[in-house]
Amino acid sequence: MGVSYKTSKVSSFVAALCILAYIGALALGAVQIIVGIGERRNLAEREFYDLADRATSSSVFLGFMSEAYQATIRDFLGASNTLLGVIITGSGGEYAFEKYPGSGIVWTADSPRFKTGIGYPGESFFLPLGIEGQRNVTIQAIYGRIDYAFFQKILRQTLLVILSALIVAFITLLVERTIKIRSNYYKTGSRGINAGDINTDGINTSGSYDDNSVEEEDPKGLFNPRGNIGWDSYTNERLAAELHRSSSFEQDLVFLAVELKGPEKVNDSLYCKFTEEAVNFFTMRDLIFGKGENGIAVILPNIDLDQGISKSEQFRNRLISKVRELSASQGGVPEIELCIGLSSRSGRLIEADRLILEADSALRKAMADPVSHIIAFKSDPEKYREFIKANRN
Repeated sequence: MGVSYKTSKVSSFVAALCILAYIGALALGAVQIIVGIGERRNLAEREFYDLADRATSSSVFLGFMSEAYQATIRDFLGASNTLLGVIITGSGGEYAFEKYPGSGIVWTADSPRFKTGIGYPGESFFLPLGIEGQRNVTIQAIYGRIDYAFFQKILRQTLLVILSALIVAFITLLVERTIKIRSNYYKTGSRGINAGDINTDGINTSGSYDDNSVEEEDPKGLFNPRGNIGWDSYTNERLAAELHRSSSFEQDLVFLAVELKGPEKVNDSLYCKFTEEAVNFFTMRDLIFGKGENGIAVILPNIDLDQGISKSEQFRNRLISKVRELSASQGGVPEIELCIGLSSRSGRLIEADRLILEADSALRKAMADPVSHIIAFKSDPEKYREFIKANRN
């Protein structure tokens, strides 16, 4: 009686857990799919506005609906995660672009139209474009509402949880049945063992699955402990976000690459003083990041290149003064020089990698120049167009 009662309690408990696992897996899967659809729409909207910006700026440099202009639209569409088709309407007619043939556009009487109906892409976006020399230019795009790869991933995860629960339930029933058979066998008095001598308290009837076996952790945190500023590896991602925001609001942005020109590696005390002064001066700790062993990188939104140069000069003079005070008070602090390279968005639709490359190039020149310690990279529209074409090919 005691063994049967204990096993029935365990099986009932496991059955309840399995039911909760089924319901939880289905509910979580449904929520993830709904949230994923919403996030995909937001991503599609951001990509659409990026495409509109690209279409407007490319018309200035490449000419509206030139071969290079159309190639730019196709390249953007091919790299998009959500957009499937684009229709640009101008004074010369309608132009249609697809991510791949049949993905979102049909032709009716030589006029492109987006596909509609069950199983077809999601809603479309519409925006008028201000293109020089053209009137009433509009751009429309359609996106895929469902990311089928993500949908399949959620289904696999849900199925895995349900199968795991079924396996646990099966093992529990198997263990319970085995215990009952052994209990009945022992009750017959075989081998002189009494049923009351069987101890089932130590039997593991719930399987060996441990929900706490894997635990994610991030030992790095938000700020680098050496200088209490952002980690070097975060620079690119944050700069890309700030460039996107600046382009959306048609604002400029300056990126600084700053380095102490001195020993092979400055000591931690001096580096902390360096980063502390940077935070006090620029007042934006989350936009200041480490750069190698002796440097920092600074993102300055909503200022132009001339303002960036002025701020760089003020910061350099302030830091050199503070280091001299530190040297006078403590002694033994080596003579250092501060070099700064900077570049700005300057109205360009530019990637974070490119802006960092420009600032680093200016910094290298500043490090090598015995006189000029602050050098700015000034963009050349012709060379920038050549760079874009080279990367496209």
